[in-house]
Amino acid sequence: MRVINIPEVATQVTRAACSAVAPCSWDIMLRSCGLVALAALTVSLLFPAISDLAAFFTLMLVACGPASAFMPAMSEPVLMVFGRLYPALMVAGIGIVAIVLVEFLNFRLFDAVLHSNRLTGFRNAKCTRLVIHWFESQPFLTVAVAAFTPIPFWTARTCAVLSRYSLPRYMCATALGRFWRIFLIAAVGSVLPFTVEQLLLGVAFLIVALGAVMLLRRHRRRPPHHALTAA
Repeated sequence: MRVINIPEVATQVTRAACSAVAPCSWDIMLRSCGLVALAALTVSLLFPAISDLAAFFTLMLVACGPASAFMPAMSEPVLMVFGRLYPALMVAGIGIVAIVLVEFLNFRLFDAVLHSNRLTGFRNAKCTRLVIHWFESQPFLTVAVAAFTPIPFWTARTCAVLSRYSLPRYMCATALGRFWRIFLIAAVGSVLPFTVEQLLLGVAFLIVALGAVMLLRRHRRRPPHHALTAA
C-alpha cells in the first residue's frame, strides 16, 4: 500500500497555487475571482441558513460579468426573485458588492482590448473622439446615469476606458447608480403579483429564449451549404 507523503503533497499544492497562470495584471484578477468564489462557497458550507444569499452573490457575479454582453437583462429577474425573499435594502447591499468586484474586472478587460494595437483606427476615428469629448464634460454623472438607467452600460465603460477616466471615481459612480437600480428592481419584485416559482420559471424561459436567439443568429451568419460546395 502506497503511503501518501503529506508534506510533499502540501509543498506541490503550494507551489502550484503560487505559480503564475497569466501575465501579472491578469494573474491578480484571476486569483481574485477564485478567492471570491472560494469565499462564497465557504460561507455556504459554514452558514447553511444564508447559503441562498451566497448563491445570489455568485449569480450577480455571473450576470454582471464579462458574459453579460451575451446575456442582456439577466440580472433583473434574479433581483426580483431575491426581492421576494429578502428586504430590498439587503439585496442592494449584497448585490452592489458583487457588482463593484466584477466591474473592476470588466474595466481591466475593456482597457486591455480597447488600447490594443488592433483598435488604433477605432480610437482615432472622428466619431470616437467626439463621443469621448462629450463624455469628458460630465464623466461622473454620465457613468452614474448609465449605471442607473437601462442604457447599455458598456457604452459608459468604453468611454471611461478610452478617456482614461480615474478608476476610483468610475467605481464610485458605478456603485452609486447601480445601488439604487438594484434597490428599485428588488422593491418592484417584492410587490409583483407573482410567486417565486413563477419568477424562476420566467428566468429559465428568458435563458432559453436568449440561447435560441443567439443560435439562430449564428446559423444565419453561416454561408449556405451550396455556396461552400461550389467553392
